[in-house]
Amino acid sequence: MSGNKFSVVIPTMWYSDKTHRNLSNLNDCDDVGEIILIDNNTSLKPKYIDDLKKVKYLPQKENIYVNPAWNLGVRESVYTYICICNDDVIFNTDIFEFIRPHITSGVYGMWTGNYYGEGVNLPYEIKPIDYRPWGWGCLFFIYKANWVEIDERLKIACGDDWLIHHSKGGGYQIHNLDLGGDEISVTTRRGEFFGQQQEDIKLWESLY
Repeated sequence: MSGNKFSVVIPTMWYSDKTHRNLSNLNDCDDVGEIILIDNNTSLKPKYIDDLKKVKYLPQKENIYVNPAWNLGVRESVYTYICICNDDVIFNTDIFEFIRPHITSGVYGMWTGNYYGEGVNLPYEIKPIDYRPWGWGCLFFIYKANWVEIDERLKIACGDDWLIHHSKGGGYQIHNLDLGGDEISVTTRRGEFFGQQQEDIKLWESLY
């Protein structure tokens, strides 16, 4: 592993109008060493990708779905710390500096209130969780050495549950980070993915 920077893993199908802004913000951030972009819908690839120097572009012949894309991105990463991010989540990149000292144990995702602007004028806080709240897995952080490969029978849903359950140190949530609104998971909310998500949830419940 390399340095104290973050490898940011982002699967995309290009359905969000926030993706360009998200990638540009990350590309300009000194704490980000690389952006591993897993393209599950290459027919819509925009031209601006070629201008983002930190992007490591991984086109897929077909949609491999979210959880396998996370696994792939972590395998391809070269930096010590991992950030997993939805393509439609915009956030203040000073969170990287805040979370780095905490990250050697546990996996750190979002508090639901972050999507509604709660506590945005307060300092960041970390609190342990007993269950995964809504929105937790749309942006989360983990030490690469602590990554536990997600069972790839889980295609879309419950990959975050898997990591909270299996990762050394358990799960935490970061409070008071402004995420710019609750219009997230634009891709997985599409009706074509509903059936697969229900299958994932049933499988997860049968396992745990």
